[in-house]
Amino acid sequence: MPKLVVLLLAAVAAVASVPPLASPALAQEQAPIHPSGAGRNPNALVEYSILRSSVASQPGITVRNLVIEREGAKFTFSDGNFYLYPAINGRVTGGVFLGKGHFSLKVSDPREQHSLAYFSKSEGLEQDFTSLLLRFTDETAAEITRASAGTTGPSTEAQQIAGESAKKFRQHLHENFEQRLLEDIVPDRGGSFFLASFRMGGAFTGHNVLFTIDPDDSPDQVSFATWDDYTYDVWAGYRMSDRSKVAVPLRIVEEQPDVTIERSGNLIGSTETTFTVFRDQTRVLPLNLYPTLRVSAVFDETGTPLDFIQEGKEFDPQFAVVLAQPAKAGQKVRILTKYAGKDAVRRDGDAMYYLADGARESWYPSGHNSFGDFTNFRMTFHIPKRLQIVATGKEVSRDSDANGTRVVWATDKPIPVAGFNLGEFKTASRKTPTGFDVTSYANTALPDSVAGLANQGALGSLDTTMLLKDQVEQGWAAIQVYTDYFGPLPFDHVALTEQSSCSFGQSWPMLVYLPMCAFWDSTARHGLGLDAHDASYWDEVTPHEVAHQWWGSLIGFDSYRDQWMSEGFANFSTGVYLKQTEKTMDKYRTFWKEQRRNLLEKNTNGKRPVDVGPLTMGYRVNNEKTGDWVAQELIYSKGAYVLHMLEMLYWTPKYGETPFRESMKRFTHDYAGRAATTEDFKASMEKGMPSWMDLDHNGRMDWFFNEWVYGTEVPRYVITGDFTVADGVTSMHMKLTQSGVSSSFRMIVPIYLQMENGTVTRIGAAVLNGNDTYERTVSLGKMPSPAKKLLLNYNGDILSE
Repeated sequence: MPKLVVLLLAAVAAVASVPPLASPALAQEQAPIHPSGAGRNPNALVEYSILRSSVASQPGITVRNLVIEREGAKFTFSDGNFYLYPAINGRVTGGVFLGKGHFSLKVSDPREQHSLAYFSKSEGLEQDFTSLLLRFTDETAAEITRASAGTTGPSTEAQQIAGESAKKFRQHLHENFEQRLLEDIVPDRGGSFFLASFRMGGAFTGHNVLFTIDPDDSPDQVSFATWDDYTYDVWAGYRMSDRSKVAVPLRIVEEQPDVTIERSGNLIGSTETTFTVFRDQTRVLPLNLYPTLRVSAVFDETGTPLDFIQEGKEFDPQFAVVLAQPAKAGQKVRILTKYAGKDAVRRDGDAMYYLADGARESWYPSGHNSFGDFTNFRMTFHIPKRLQIVATGKEVSRDSDANGTRVVWATDKPIPVAGFNLGEFKTASRKTPTGFDVTSYANTALPDSVAGLANQGALGSLDTTMLLKDQVEQGWAAIQVYTDYFGPLPFDHVALTEQSSCSFGQSWPMLVYLPMCAFWDSTARHGLGLDAHDASYWDEVTPHEVAHQWWGSLIGFDSYRDQWMSEGFANFSTGVYLKQTEKTMDKYRTFWKEQRRNLLEKNTNGKRPVDVGPLTMGYRVNNEKTGDWVAQELIYSKGAYVLHMLEMLYWTPKYGETPFRESMKRFTHDYAGRAATTEDFKASMEKGMPSWMDLDHNGRMDWFFNEWVYGTEVPRYVITGDFTVADGVTSMHMKLTQSGVSSSFRMIVPIYLQMENGTVTRIGAAVLNGNDTYERTVSLGKMPSPAKKLLLNYNGDILSE
């Protein structure tokens, strides 16, 4: 049984510095857009239709020893023919090569070399090919034409390769590459997009290869990946060398969804979206909308119908709007999108509904960097009678008629994602001493999936309202613990809501989705076998999700490379919660033992999560070689360990945790309402770094981050101690060895002394370099109890073998 997922994705939240301003203004309703006519049909733009149907139908261009180099990749076309696609607006967007060719890839980033070697057993890659597909908006066509050594007729084989590749990209990768090409050619603004696809290896044991360069992507514009019907593995990803070409297309600043949710769960939406464009001559605007929500029309601010793209929901359903005229960099644009569909909201029982996990950031047209952008929301919901809705932000108004209820929610500062929970709820609330409100919501009915189990034997009624107060108490305690540790939040409430899924939780600003089974008692969970694998999950899920109000809702993460700071920090916070709320340290120390075990135990693929890649590789470390769960263990457990080790290294007998807490409060203050990167966190921690942490004497923590965040090494430690007593004074001879690491690896190792009376105290720390031995004889003075032995990792201080 796989480990339960504590959180799939964290949300990101508020913009203002903490503490919050008094009575901040809620997002105001704008003058509505009034459509001036019927909407246009999807995918009707002529240039898009041509792109969608084009194949490599042009006469062949013979080339010999042509070399095309792109961002570390080198394509050598020794002998063969290129068959280009027809030009659109004067620009050729692709071609197929048939003949003899060779591909090589060399990456300069050591971490990406490590990733590439994990797959290829080499820091580089060499591969021959006899056919290759290219799609591009750069000057590749001109390079091919200049290298012409003659011409030949069109090729049926080239046309088949082009057609089959397009079909596979749509069906297996679920990518609409024609939409991406359209962004650069309507109008023809030039571009740097480049895609190469070929087969690597044998027919049965090989891989389909995709090498792409896309300046609109973040954080990696360059990617080398392999794929088949069931997998997509990124072997290497890195930035373009010319950063001037990189630009995020747009950033959404205002969202005003007006949605009707029918009793069946069908959602009918009409959303006004305001965004800022970041690139001149932008006409095609890619947005994120849940695939089953089908767009019927899009209008600009004057009500004029706009073209839009949205293919079938099964294959490549990406949504994009085509403006009537290109926008300039810095220009604000407002549009109205009308859409509807099932499956985004699922009816799970009488008066019980589930907003699909994948739809929680795309039930309205959103941006593609939802965990790093910040947007003002004003949301209007039309819901059936009897039902209640709780959402991100604050309830502004509520009115009812014979047809149902209209409820308006709004935010008082930008947040990156908005969500809601719908049902018939019973609630319980409690305010902290500072007035922060914690309210728990449980459904009054059971979902259809478990209703038949109620009142069977030892399971009891499975009534989730029975533990409402327990959830409130956990949330109430967690808010106070984390506020004391990390600083206050910029909002004054959080809703802890029940969702009908049992296996995971999720946290949006001011709105937490808790697994239904967290509202059951231990008897019910035990009877259903839910605690057989990881019983501690149920003690940790609520404090973990509440912690995401800081790590995700207060501070966002910039990209997948920084997601460890959200998940790992929330996991670390769970340990803090256990330390502060439990009567003994037993659960706290067990928690850190579990994190260590998560990282050092091999999975069914024979891989240890700690070895497969650095934290900044994120979910990329899930692949066919490592297994699907390795990334979760790495991000959650090692991410938590990085923060815990810093906590232990900042600690002093005189000041205790104060230096670390102050550093964390500085980080939350400086980056509130922003998407932070790993380097941002490092720079923030360096501001309050204790002098003993400055091993390089330059005010920087490169040594720690290179080893624990960007590295994969795990040291082994052995310690021995001999004690002698003379005239009541105890002397200690200690020997501490660090091994299993490279010569450049350094660590500060806390040392503890256990006495005969059971007392354990930290007596100091040693700095070790590489495979090193630290040996000293010191006087401990007069002891209250005889010294027994020396200890390491008494509080799980260091991730070690």
